[in-house]
Amino acid sequence: NIDTLIFNGVTIIPHNEKFFDETIEELSGIEYTGSGNHYYVIPQSRKKAHIFLAEIIVSDSEIIVHFDSILYLNHGSLEAESIRINPKDKQIYIAEEADDTSYIYRVNSKNELEVVYTSRAEQRHNRGYEGLCFSLDGEVMYMGLERSKSSDATNIIAYSLADKSEKIYTYYLDVLPDDKRKDNGITELLLLNDSTLLVVERAYLRTKGNFIKIYRALIPSEGSEIVKEKLLTDFSDSPEIDNIEGVSFSASGKELIFVSDNNGNQHQKTLFISMRIE
Repeated sequence: NIDTLIFNGVTIIPHNEKFFDETIEELSGIEYTGSGNHYYVIPQSRKKAHIFLAEIIVSDSEIIVHFDSILYLNHGSLEAESIRINPKDKQIYIAEEADDTSYIYRVNSKNELEVVYTSRAEQRHNRGYEGLCFSLDGEVMYMGLERSKSSDATNIIAYSLADKSEKIYTYYLDVLPDDKRKDNGITELLLLNDSTLLVVERAYLRTKGNFIKIYRALIPSEGSEIVKEKLLTDFSDSPEIDNIEGVSFSASGKELIFVSDNNGNQHQKTLFISMRIE
């Protein structure tokens, strides 16, 4: 389990930096490939859906990021929010948050996106499923709804890939001062073990700036509320850290690597952040 996260380094990708023909921006998800120091990094694609492959080296005091290649998908634009590898079938899964509906896709052998799950209820505009992870056996898919339409509680869905059943958990978001737009929401999930999730909460308030908190939360054996157990780190006071949207274990498993989404905005930053696990 994770008790403490210690800052270990940050890399800033310059605004409008390109890798071949693709701008490195609006990064919304990251996942360790399971091989070497290579990671999948997924952006929001306006024209042709694609996944970056990057080599990321983490040391005691820095994080170095080199983009290696691009995997193009047989799909048009894609409002991707998360990318994960299912530990059972070893395939890539992608969460997409469209304006009013969310989708979970599986990438097949032809690099096509097969719909695995579609959001059941009407979602708040642009506040759909952003978090995605799997149980250790790959049988259960957890999806985090960024924010519900009407309350400070949102939902985390546990969906069985075998029998298509689902359990809806309640998760209470932090209530932020002066958050008149109810902007705080889940941007990513990461499974720590089959009873524990890491949850990223993120909001931007014009009067206060960024609120970014990383929680350890318990999946109950009974009941329907996923409860925050511990605040692992609070990025809110750092002016450099903005709009965290993705997180993955490092190749060694001794660090977490976070990635931020600059929204294609020169005033925001594309960051890779390493946090040591203790």
